[in-house]
Amino acid sequence: MKDPMQPIDLRENALLGIEHIRNSVDRERDCRPYFRFNLISPPVWSQHEAADTPHTVGRFLHAINVCNGMVGLPDDTELLEGLRKQIFDSCDHNDGFAWDDMGSDSSPPLAYMHHQREALLALIAVWRIWGDPKAEGYARALVAAMEKTTRATGTYPGRCLGPDGWQEDNIATTTSERAIGALIAYSRTFDDSLGIDLALRFARHALAVSFGENGELTPACGTHIHSITGTIASLAELGLVTGEREFTARARLIFDVGMLPYRTSTGWVKESVNAKYGRGEANCTADLIEAACLLGASGYSAYFEDAERMLCNHLLASQMDDLSWVVENEGMENTERRAYEGLRQRARGAFCFGEPNGFHSYNSDLTGAALQGIAAAWEHIITCEDNGNVRINLLLSREHEAVTVLSGNTTLVVEAKRPIETLSIRIPPWCESLRATIDGNAIPITRYHLKVSQVREGAQVKMTFDRPRFLTQERAVGHENPYRIQWSGNTVTAMDGAGMHMALYPSLEPAE
Repeated sequence: MKDPMQPIDLRENALLGIEHIRNSVDRERDCRPYFRFNLISPPVWSQHEAADTPHTVGRFLHAINVCNGMVGLPDDTELLEGLRKQIFDSCDHNDGFAWDDMGSDSSPPLAYMHHQREALLALIAVWRIWGDPKAEGYARALVAAMEKTTRATGTYPGRCLGPDGWQEDNIATTTSERAIGALIAYSRTFDDSLGIDLALRFARHALAVSFGENGELTPACGTHIHSITGTIASLAELGLVTGEREFTARARLIFDVGMLPYRTSTGWVKESVNAKYGRGEANCTADLIEAACLLGASGYSAYFEDAERMLCNHLLASQMDDLSWVVENEGMENTERRAYEGLRQRARGAFCFGEPNGFHSYNSDLTGAALQGIAAAWEHIITCEDNGNVRINLLLSREHEAVTVLSGNTTLVVEAKRPIETLSIRIPPWCESLRATIDGNAIPITRYHLKVSQVREGAQVKMTFDRPRFLTQERAVGHENPYRIQWSGNTVTAMDGAGMHMALYPSLEPAE
């Protein structure tokens, strides 16, 4: 467990997550991921399942792609080529869809519509990493299949496609609607308007069927919160891309109303829509971080505070950097389906399913989605407007072509690398005794943003502030007992209810 007040460099978290991807795959099977991990009950293991590919392969390739601008590509040709082979094998069918296949398993292959989003993002990643025309061909075929299959009703006829046709009832958030963001990325990558057209089709279906006008979740929305949170982020992005403010407004309502019962102030988000005890999911937290960043970029800057608080607390705390509590196996060799060797190393850097203050379990698709959320936050720390103005949205360190930002516990220093007409720095609502200077000279402070005009190249703007310390109490849905949280500004420094195997935060002293 890291010191909660230690300065954050998101590149370190991204590198650790990618290290997990490298260490967790099966290098005897073309770097096929192990989807499921058991880190608690002996013997511990990681296990191949149908969701290895295209689902987890897609998550891994997408994470590597979106983190490329932060930390570069991993120096691991075997990994990259193996993942490319896995996604191409999944897409090598005549119907355009990507199929799950256990290989040696006797079960027939299935094309789960839930996994088409990951397949499309993987193909985009392969194109951006290698410029591979085969990836473009598969991507165009997949989007054409998605369009044809959903043309009549706005979503799929079933949850999955098998050798004998469509199977199981479809819940649109878990299949078509969660793919809106991937379709936007497809249009941007391949300059094909069909992606945006299809994204609009799925978004309109979502607003008509899955979500109420006031942001509530309808019964048709289903219970898989990661699909819901992914749809929220996608709607927010679609509003930005198309300029259709209805998508932005509805994304805000779902974020504020529909998700409110299932998330905590620290960023813990429940996996399922119900009031029963259940684990939280790093995927959901990462989606809401991305959604908050996109809503902030849409003009509602208060959401950047939500993004920063969820990121710097629950999401980063759920990354496993110390697995000394995992009991390694002795004298057990790996089998075709399970790995028994080196589980501590395999799992290090992963983002777990969590209790509000502890480890619950782990599946490897969580890390890809968590890294997507970190990459989204990284992109929104600093944004440049078309007129050359610069905004600092998240109080985190980053090197950028326009400025260098260094964030400390009670300071933020911004050094200009070029002349800036207006530099705007978001002021968090919890800041106390805020002072600001440019090159040592005091400057006036407004309520929500520090705005500095005519910033010369080499100028240094410095904010100094106090972090108030206070206690709150809340209850996570499905958890019987409330818990106390100790804060320093927007950072959790201690919490009740430490998990049995791994706590996310230092323990809070018992109440007197």
